[in-house]
Order: sequence, then structure tokens, then C-alpha cells
Amino acid sequence: MTSKHCFLFCFLFLAPLQILSVCGSPWFSQPPKPIGDGIDYEAIGYSVSKGDGWSTHFSDPIWKSSYLQADSFQYGFLVAKPGPIVPDTNRPPLLPTWIAAVYQILPRGPVAFAVVRISLALALAAGCSLFACWGFQLVSNSPSEPLRQLTPWLAPGLVAIAYSERNLRNYLTDFLTEPFAFLLTAAFLLILWDACRRPSLVRIAIVGASFSFLIYCRSSFLLWLPFLAITIPFFLAWSAPSFPRRWSHAIRYTAFFLVIVFVVQSPWWIRNSLVLGRFQPLGTKGSTTLLGGYCDESVASRGEWQFAPERRLRALIPPPVESNHASDWIANELAIAAQAAEEVRGWTTENMSILPGLMVQRVVTEWNPYTGKALLLKIFALLGAIGLVFRDRRTLAWLAVPLLMQTIVTALTYSVGGRFLVPVYGCVYLLAVIGMAELARLSQQAIRSFASARSRPTGRYTAGVGTARINISRIDTAGIDIAGIDIPGTAPT
Repeated sequence: MTSKHCFLFCFLFLAPLQILSVCGSPWFSQPPKPIGDGIDYEAIGYSVSKGDGWSTHFSDPIWKSSYLQADSFQYGFLVAKPGPIVPDTNRPPLLPTWIAAVYQILPRGPVAFAVVRISLALALAAGCSLFACWGFQLVSNSPSEPLRQLTPWLAPGLVAIAYSERNLRNYLTDFLTEPFAFLLTAAFLLILWDACRRPSLVRIAIVGASFSFLIYCRSSFLLWLPFLAITIPFFLAWSAPSFPRRWSHAIRYTAFFLVIVFVVQSPWWIRNSLVLGRFQPLGTKGSTTLLGGYCDESVASRGEWQFAPERRLRALIPPPVESNHASDWIANELAIAAQAAEEVRGWTTENMSILPGLMVQRVVTEWNPYTGKALLLKIFALLGAIGLVFRDRRTLAWLAVPLLMQTIVTALTYSVGGRFLVPVYGCVYLLAVIGMAELARLSQQAIRSFASARSRPTGRYTAGVGTARINISRIDTAGIDIAGIDIPGTAPT
């Protein structure tokens, strides 16, 4: 089996299963769910498909009609939703662009909504397959013979785990970034691994471009950059057999990676700054959203992100509903973002003493749940990590670093129902497969030892200490029979 065979095996199994799963959902041909980010992404995609660029037009009656026809009660809040065509800087552009591409082929409606969800299912299946392909490469190139023996079982194990994960499939029922983020994370890690083994400027440039697409999919990946700037030099020096182990080379390649990321991202950042009329390349969403993680409500919910502070802030700074000028709506978003940033700074200053505990709570909450099948998966992953400590620390580093980076990002921002961890679920699955293999190997060794002890032949054995001799007639699992003890100068017993 090769890595390509591994990819095909996983994809051909998972793609039909994921498609069947989403086809069976009551949301299959419906608009995005009324709660969540899906409506915003779909609204931007609709505007892009009309030629209005990455913008929203919430008062457009044609846009509203698809929602109201589907369920006028659940989507009733859209009836009074105001707003002219306003360029959007809050959402990353990748998913809306994909939605717009679907709308260019199919008329917006139930069929197009279904196709978008099918594409998300295919992205999820492809992401699992790429993680399996990457895991195959890690294991098959491991110096550990027991780990290499796991190669044929890696793909079936990952398929079983991935499809049994209902939490992962739940993201297929809405218009969310998780499936694409999962796919692009797998692609980035596989490309990075290959570039570190065979470093060249071309491969590093591809790594930078792939990571830029991750940021285009989900802006929070930008927070990975400081950690990647530290870890990539280590991976370069550690993974490449013929790479000169000089820090200067590793640092140059890493610097080139960062340059490529900024170059590929710069068009979007320039666009955002032009839209907002100031240098704010990341838009207004970051500081506004961060308010939900640095507030009393988040502390009360053990680090979970809360919408209440933003709702209060928007009530204090209401939108210019009477205005049909996009500039007025943009100014309103800027004012909200500035006030949110000020409140985050003030709250942080006043609550420095509880921040360490809050960070721990965020991590604990994000890694929920700790019961049932989810707990079993975590136990297997932990067993896999422990096994890799003794068998192959390099593979452990590759699988653990993405999990560690995403966990630190959660600690620094907020927990959001496990959504931050979805892109790196593949690392957990691979560790769990390795953990199950380790458990099976240990169980097999224990059974063999037990069977060997039971089948050990009986007979006469002699053991001695000094000049004394102990005559043993039988040894088995039932015990030891001593035929006698000979001590010079005494009568035999």
C-alpha cells in the first residue's frame, strides 16, 4: 500500500457515507440555520454571485425570500433586518467565494443549498483522507519497527473513528467553515511535512501559500504564525536527512515562509484597509468577537464565548437604520470595534488575577466532552502519545504541535463549543489509532506470556544459593512444587 492508496481507500469509503449522512438531514436543502454564522456567509456569497463583491445586503427582498419561504417563523427576524449593500470585513472570503461559485452554476435555492452541503461533505471526506495519507507517511517512515507494522491498519482505523464522530458530521448541516478548515489543515500539514523532509524554496513557497488559504478560510489561523515561526526551524533541522543542520538555513527558510504568507494575504488586507478607510487589515470582527471571551459572562460559563456583551454594545451604538449609505454602516462597525477593544482592555486590567484560571477553563471547556465515546477517544489518543514517547518522538512532535498550538489559541481567546479544535481533529484520530494499536500489542503480549507460563513443561529443576540446593519438581501457574532442599552437613529434606 502507498500513501495514494491510503487516500483513495479513505475517500472512497468516507465520501459516500458523509454524503448519505448529510442527505438524511432535515437541513439538506434548506437555507443556513437561523442560529450561527451560516446566514452571514451565505449573504456574502449571494452578493459575490451578483457582482457586488464581498458584501452584505440584508434588506434585499430576493435574498430574504429563500429564508421566509423555507420557514417564515424561524427566519422571521430577517423581515425587519435593514441595511444597504455594505462591504464586509468581518468574515474571511474563502467560503463565501465557494458559495458564490455554486450559485453561478445553479440558481440559488434548495438545489444549490443541497450542493453546498454535499461539497462540505466531500471536503470533510477529503480532509480525513489527507490526514490518513499524512499519518501513513509518518508511520511508514518511522525508525520504529512496531510503528511501521501499523501501516496497513492506519486507514481503516481512521475511517472508523472519523465516521463514528457525530460532532464532525454536525458541521455539514450548516454553511460553516469547519469542513474546509479541516481539509486545508490536513493539506497544510502534509505539505509542510514533505517540505521539511526535502526542503527547497519552491516547496516552502507552497507551504506558505497553503497556510494563507487556511487564513482565508478562518482568520484565527493567523494566531498560529508565531508558533510556526518557532517550530518550523526545528522540523527542518529534524526531519530532513540531508539538510545542513545549521540554524541559519532553517531560519532563512522560515522567514521565506512568512514572507509568502504575507504576500498571499496582502490583497485581502489591503482591500479591508481601503474599505474601512484606515489601516485595519484584519477588519473589525476580531476585537468585537474577543469581547465575548473577556467578560464576566464568559467567566460564569467557564470560558465559553458569550454574545451578551456584543448585544449590549450594539444596543448602545445602534446601526444607522435610516441611512442608505454604506459609509455610515462601516463607521458604525468601526465604532463598535473600537469600543469593544476598549472594554476588553479595561476588563483585562481589572481581572488580571483570574486570567490564568480563565485560560485553563477555556481549554477544559473546549476539549469537552469527557464522557462516553469522546472520553474513550481521548484515552486512546493519550495512550498513543505515551507510546510515541518511547517509540518515535519525531512523529509525536508532528502530531502534538498542531494540537498544542490550537489549545494555546483557545486559552488566549475563548472556547467556542469545540469549534477551534475541529481543524486538528485528524491529529487526535491518528494518535487514537496508534493508541489502539499499542493497547492491542500490549494485550497480545500479555496473552502470550500467560499462555507461555501455562504451557511451561514440568520436571526437575535445581536452584542453588552458595552450597545449598533446592530441588524443584514442578513450575506452572498453579505454583511451585519443591522436591527437597539439600544443605551440606544436614540430612536431605
